[in-house]
Amino acid sequence: MQFFHGLPYPIAIVGTVVTIALAWIVNAAGLRIINRHEEDPREQYANRQALSTAVMVVAIVVIGILWARLLQHTGTFLGIIGAGLAIALREPLLSIAGRIAIFAGHMYAVGDRIEINKMSGDVIDVGFFYTRMMEIGNWISGDQYSGRIVQFANAQIFGTPVFNYTRSFAYIWDEVKLPITYASNFQEATRIMLETGSKYTREFLAGAQQSVERMQRYFLVSNFELKPQVYLGFDSNYVTLTLRYLVEPKKRRAARNYLFSHMLEEIQQRNDISFGSTTMEVAVTPKDTDAWERSLGLQQSRIRKAG
Repeated sequence: MQFFHGLPYPIAIVGTVVTIALAWIVNAAGLRIINRHEEDPREQYANRQALSTAVMVVAIVVIGILWARLLQHTGTFLGIIGAGLAIALREPLLSIAGRIAIFAGHMYAVGDRIEINKMSGDVIDVGFFYTRMMEIGNWISGDQYSGRIVQFANAQIFGTPVFNYTRSFAYIWDEVKLPITYASNFQEATRIMLETGSKYTREFLAGAQQSVERMQRYFLVSNFELKPQVYLGFDSNYVTLTLRYLVEPKKRRAARNYLFSHMLEEIQQRNDISFGSTTMEVAVTPKDTDAWERSLGLQQSRIRKAG
């Protein structure tokens, strides 16, 4: 007891030490409970991050209250110091607030595919100050990994659109285009594209419909068509058939490969469907050939005379 009385601020100092110790104990106990009862790695990570954030915020608030009681007569001085710290530590404080907003607002979690500030990737960590994700795209086509890890401050979520590919609704729409000539049988081409798209989406279409129904419980989302559809367009060169289909974001390139390979296999077995092209076919008649040969001979004669 005499040791405590010898301290300049016994209540604040002892309270700070006790608060830090309790925060450590609560966090350690909570982690053991989470690891014991939660088998899903993504849920484990999310719960651990939420627990550590809550413990840290509560500990900071309690410590702040303990010391604020002693400094109530130096409000002006503390106000100046606080304003300076707020300016100097603006980005770190915003990043901590961003982390809280990410978890509280369910903006994204580990494993989600997101895009922010023209950066896309799969989230692998949400820290106190930074979010880290495995980059996709850039010089790699097909939404596949580039191998780089992108790190950005959590503060960037404020005032910046965050596109989440997998949250709430774990599917996106994609399109593949098939150009065919005007003489082709576009009805049969349409049938082939629809059948191929239906075969690919058959396994997860029911799950996608359930996801839509879950979204409608929390958001004002109207019903929309989930089955594959084909749209017709044309220009001066060829007819374009566009297949719109549902796909998991992380399987987009594999889906395109499946669709194109199966459609190509079907179309190659038919004689009434030809692929469109912007190249030009030139037909040369015998009369045109004679004129071309005479012109070529005249040019060669001029070259010999000039030599």
